[in-house]
Amino acid sequence: METVPGGRWVAEIYGCDVDILEDPKMVEAALVDAVMRLGAPKGSAQSVVYKFHPQGLSAAVISPVAAVMIHTWPEDNASATLDLYFYRDGVDPEEVLKGLTRAFGAKEESAFRYWRGTEHAIKRRGFGAEKP
Repeated sequence: METVPGGRWVAEIYGCDVDILEDPKMVEAALVDAVMRLGAPKGSAQSVVYKFHPQGLSAAVISPVAAVMIHTWPEDNASATLDLYFYRDGVDPEEVLKGLTRAFGAKEESAFRYWRGTEHAIKRRGFGAEKP
């Protein structure tokens, strides 16, 4: 397990189960679970879900130490975008992202990961150069 001190992960998932993507309660439950696994204290998560008609939804679950958002496009290869923000050491965001892809029945995932607060993060993002 690689743990990082915090960051933002942006993912696109494709080939999801449309029945799940269209169910606000199932989407909210998956996002709440993700925020808790990213270190949110029990009972601290707040949710907002907006269902579009005839299809699609946007949802956000936030807490003092993590936030997860989703925007869905059921009509476009049953796809969605996910944003994970986390601020606590000792969490495994890769496993949380895998859990979300399973929860939505995704067949494919593409993600960008941004780390914060360490020299490791700076090198991984490609900023700066090694000084001689």
